[in-house]
Amino acid sequence: MQNEPAFPRKLNEIEKQLLFSLLPAERNGYREYREKIENYFVLGYGRFGNGNLILGNEDDEIDLTMPSAPVFAVGNILTSAGDVYIVIHEEFENQIEIDFSNPDILNSTGIKLLSSWSYSTWKPGMKNPANKEKLREIHIVKNALVVAISQSDKKIWVFVKNSGVNHFIPVTKFYDELMRIKGEKDPKIALDASRFFTHLHSYSDELIARAFLVYNKYWKKLEIDSTNFEKKNKPKRTFLKLFNRGKSV
Repeated sequence: MQNEPAFPRKLNEIEKQLLFSLLPAERNGYREYREKIENYFVLGYGRFGNGNLILGNEDDEIDLTMPSAPVFAVGNILTSAGDVYIVIHEEFENQIEIDFSNPDILNSTGIKLLSSWSYSTWKPGMKNPANKEKLREIHIVKNALVVAISQSDKKIWVFVKNSGVNHFIPVTKFYDELMRIKGEKDPKIALDASRFFTHLHSYSDELIARAFLVYNKYWKKLEIDSTNFEKKNKPKRTFLKLFNRGKSV
């Protein structure tokens, strides 16, 4: 009978190498996340088998009844032993969930990392790291707070210059706020979040910016000084022009 793995344990070198490939050290927010991962222990497997690891403090216990936290980083790495797609979740109650699509690689020896891509490397003006698609960009603050939209991947994220982090936005929640702002009453439209990508051309930059700020107000994705984004009573100036004064967040 095969021995069960011993937990808790520290991440092995290949696990750290793969994870850190998705967390660029030159960006403050990702460097801080590296440090968290470095300090935590692997507590065991999550609900999805041996490719689903839970990290935390050494004496923590895993609560398998808790849903997965939102996604923090995503990427794919080609190694000499094969491909591995990795999802790193946001920290929740001092634990971090990680998904490896090819867990057999984690116990390989002498493997080399050949190439990789990650959404974490994206910054305004770049194409989609996953497939070189041209992205829709909405600059709420020029090059400092930017909503990016990938139609092919059906993903939305917001780039924050101060931390360097690309925060993923749940499409359904974002679309709900968009529909509320539009005052959409038809349930076939209001409840079909996939329409955001298929009809992306029909949504103005101003509408998308408003939807993000309302979403963020209620769901607290980012700590933003809302005084930077209050609409002024100057009718000749558009909503985004009022926001876009080069302020940092």
